Amino acid sequence: GDFDVDGVTATAVLIEGMEKLGARTVQYIPDRVGEGHGLSADGIASLRDQGASLAITCDCGISDLGEAEKAAALGVDLIVTDHHVPLATLPRALAVVNAKRRDSKYGFTEFAGVGIAFKLMQALHQGWNTSTWLEGLLELVALGTVADMVALVGENRHFVRKGLEVLNRTTRPGLQALIALSGLTPGSITSGDISWALGPRINSAGRMDNASVSLRLLMTDSASEAAELAANLDSTNADRQRITSEVYEMARAQLDAQPPSALLMATGDAYPEGVIGLVAGRLSKE
Repeated sequence: GDFDVDGVTATAVLIEGMEKLGARTVQYIPDRVGEGHGLSADGIASLRDQGASLAITCDCGISDLGEAEKAAALGVDLIVTDHHVPLATLPRALAVVNAKRRDSKYGFTEFAGVGIAFKLMQALHQGWNTSTWLEGLLELVALGTVADMVALVGENRHFVRKGLEVLNRTTRPGLQALIALSGLTPGSITSGDISWALGPRINSAGRMDNASVSLRLLMTDSASEAAELAANLDSTNADRQRITSEVYEMARAQLDAQPPSALLMATGDAYPEGVIGLVAGRLSKE
């Protein structure tokens, strides 16, 4: 899975959906700084060394042709689920599940990565006549869909509407702890609360450290562990906010010192990779 909210929620959807059908799962979320976005060759090797014979990507993989070849060379079967626009050549895999494929006949294309992962689980569970269980995953689908800022139309709108209903009565200890720590009230949580309170905290681990913390929060059954992980994420998000402000001021000072131009550029080795996108977005809006 990818290390943002979309990727982490999609990873949780696949793990819970597959384990419900009896699969044994291990997960791998690459490090933002050490590995970057996309399917990780190290991750494939790690999964194989842990006994995995099948790797399923979520929110990544559609453009990682070399890594897909690496999986084949290691004897690991690959299923790619992704929502990004495919290249002219698809990765080598048993299946490539992406509504933006040129040959796709599906009636909706604007899913987030977690939406694509959920559609795969829908198909599998319909085959096993266990699809009614899937409703409990919709709070994860809503979190990833809103946080990834895809269009809230069509199936996405339905996913978020139904997912908010589940989220407002969530039984997941991690989400209960994060909701309480964020100052939100169960029963009145909106998509805006995902955007401005829950999403940034879940996202902070992947920006500042490793997203496995957020995945553990979503999946833990322990109230004490949930409280600890939620506090960790809240602290990490506060650090992210502080560092984002510091980097913004540094970059803004660089731009202010430049003569007026159609192209302005700020650079610096001290700019942490996890926040430069946030700063760039703020500056470009200005």
